[in-house]
Amino acid sequence: MNLDTFLSGRVLTRCAMLVVVTGTGTGIGKTHFSEAFLLTARDAGLSAAGLKPVESGVSSATRSDADRLRAASTFHVKPFGRALAAPVSPHRAARLEGHPIEIPPILAGVQAIRTALDLLLIELPGGLFTPLVPPALNIDLAAALQPDMLLLIAPDRLGVLHDVGAVVRAARAHPLRIDGIVLTTPESPDPSTGCNAEDIAILTDGVPVLTTLPRATPDRIAATGILTPYLRCPPHRLALR
Repeated sequence: MNLDTFLSGRVLTRCAMLVVVTGTGTGIGKTHFSEAFLLTARDAGLSAAGLKPVESGVSSATRSDADRLRAASTFHVKPFGRALAAPVSPHRAARLEGHPIEIPPILAGVQAIRTALDLLLIELPGGLFTPLVPPALNIDLAAALQPDMLLLIAPDRLGVLHDVGAVVRAARAHPLRIDGIVLTTPESPDPSTGCNAEDIAILTDGVPVLTTLPRATPDRIAATGILTPYLRCPPHRLALR
């Protein structure tokens, strides 16, 4: 079943808050942010779960991103989606395993979970335009999920102005609105680190930089309360059922 077939004839209903986390690329701190956000929800007394329904490069020798999100959740759900072994783009990793990623089961699984939660966080693999099952990209999955808040994670380093500007413009042309940008502090800062947030607003036509995460563990970031205001964003869009 393709995405258009799945979406046609679906009923719309209001659900608990859905936050989708994407980024300008891979290895830039999306999971670190997602853990901190879930722990912030825990500290606020919310029932929250985090999922990464597609992940490549999963190995028994290392802890997966999905496992990290599960550990930070207060509401535990049965995992669904694809954990792919090859450390390449998800669409290629799935091809190596002999069957493509299926988006409709992800949408159905997300909707089934949302009715039981205060907050559900979905972390997408790679960047916003990473292919899942060509021609479908992460941005197509994000649009189909109809999140209450779509967050773009980017590293606070040289090159971020280009990357964020390009992604926000391309998303708007899709069309898909990015609701906020979160910068992560790189392990090795450069002379631009700390001053990019001010310049990003010029390139994104008003998409706000919500915060810059400090170099700290997710639990310490949660303890600062810097992410607490974003838990109060009321659900205002319709989700698929």
